[in-house]
Amino acid sequence: MKSLKYLVPNGFTATSMLFGLASVVMSANGEFVLAAWMILWGVLLDKLDGTAARLLNATSGFGVQFDSFADFVIFGIAPASLFYFRLVKMPGYEAGAGRLLLLISVGVFVVATSARLARFNISEPPGGERIFYGIPTTLVGALLASAYLTWDLYGLNESFLEPAPFYLLVSGVAMVSNVRLPKLKGRENKVIHYFQILNIAAVYALTPFKLMPEYLLFLCCLYIG
Repeated sequence: MKSLKYLVPNGFTATSMLFGLASVVMSANGEFVLAAWMILWGVLLDKLDGTAARLLNATSGFGVQFDSFADFVIFGIAPASLFYFRLVKMPGYEAGAGRLLLLISVGVFVVATSARLARFNISEPPGGERIFYGIPTTLVGALLASAYLTWDLYGLNESFLEPAPFYLLVSGVAMVSNVRLPKLKGRENKVIHYFQILNIAAVYALTPFKLMPEYLLFLCCLYIG
């Protein structure tokens, strides 16, 4: 019976991986909005599996590795597929140098995602319990997906989408960099502490119902800023 407790966090992880696969299929079929929301649903599950593991005292080496595989699918392959399939038929990316740039940016992004996940599976940098070194894959996935959804929601011009290969390249570099980002922990300042809690609660209330992607984008930018 003790082993059953591991099913809860690993179940969240498995569902996140399946959302990643489904997102790739949706992108290939031209259902880009749903594909982006699936990435954001993976963000929610990525936080739930870790929380469940700690609450149930169900952390394990298998869970750590399994989570990395899921993160690679949902935050590496799925966002890359979203932008590749969305851009590949746009003018400038159908062939030639534009197509090559798109392929390179997608490749760099996917490799950078896997490199970051592998790097932190085998090492614990100084202060790692308090600080992220490099922008986390989860945050990058949330940022790219919410940015796409905001672009779509407001019917913005395609000129905002055309630099997407640049966004992927910058995101890839940011993930493997040593930029320091504080983790979302309890704060001594009560205002900041409850501000964090309220916004996290809002994310879990809005995202399952595909509401207010611009708010999610704002939070991503605020956190990085």
